[in-house]
Amino acid sequence: MDKRYLEYILALAETGNMTKAARKLYVSQPTLSQFLAKQESEIGSPLFKRTNGSYALTPVGELYAEYARKVLSLTDILEKDIQRISNTSRIKIGTSASRALQMLTSILVDFCKYYPQVELTLSDGSLQIMSGAISKGEMDVAFVTAPSLDQWKEQSIALKKEEVVFAAPSSHPYCQRLNPDEPHVLNSSQMVTHFGSSPFILQLKGSCIRYLLEDFLADQNFTPVIACNTSNAHSICDMVASNIGSGFIPTGYAIISPKVTCFSLEPKLYRIHSILYRKDLIPGPPHKYLFELAKNYAKEHWENL
Repeated sequence: MDKRYLEYILALAETGNMTKAARKLYVSQPTLSQFLAKQESEIGSPLFKRTNGSYALTPVGELYAEYARKVLSLTDILEKDIQRISNTSRIKIGTSASRALQMLTSILVDFCKYYPQVELTLSDGSLQIMSGAISKGEMDVAFVTAPSLDQWKEQSIALKKEEVVFAAPSSHPYCQRLNPDEPHVLNSSQMVTHFGSSPFILQLKGSCIRYLLEDFLADQNFTPVIACNTSNAHSICDMVASNIGSGFIPTGYAIISPKVTCFSLEPKLYRIHSILYRKDLIPGPPHKYLFELAKNYAKEHWENL
């Protein structure tokens, strides 16, 4: 049914007068009268009760009007959404982790082949910067690692959960006393007791792992001696192996080396590889294709994280 016919019924219901309704709709009175008669004939029940030229909805008419309003509302939303999706010519994408950037470099090859008309704008920064940009609507989509997605429940997609471990130089006195056949586990109190006087190599403030560390040590009243701040996990591994200090690294970057001893933390720490998107974003086909490429990449390449 053409939506304007629904508008005919609603206009007549609102004005209660055939002449006024016809004038409001910019149609002739005979046209409106003929449509009403035809519609009532098809339905098999009168929509209006006529009293001295006044039109009032019957119970069937009330039901018809209720659904007409719903249909018109949904049609309006659909038209606006189609317009927004059709006008998608640029997607602003952010990243907060090197692994996410590596993934994007791979999946954008397929994306650009499939959607050559979509212009992509890429930027990177800490989790704090990316989440802030998403909240303000300055970024459309951000590929990040987050300690939790609780605040992003309605605007996030989890791709992969990855454990974060504590890495210390194997030459450290505590590491020298460990039984190599037993699991290496530390709680926050034990970490401070055994490694608190040694320097730390930490991720930059505002990063996912830095947030995890701050929460992990929240009840210890401990301020670490920092030898270096860096966002590069490979650099942290290398510096730990060189006995510069201890640090926190994702298991995907943990190196198998006699120079580095890794500890699982208690409780365990995890970072979540995720997609965040702005709250008012209505994902169109390009967005959905980008999300699907990311999900497939995570399944294929991050299975052992």
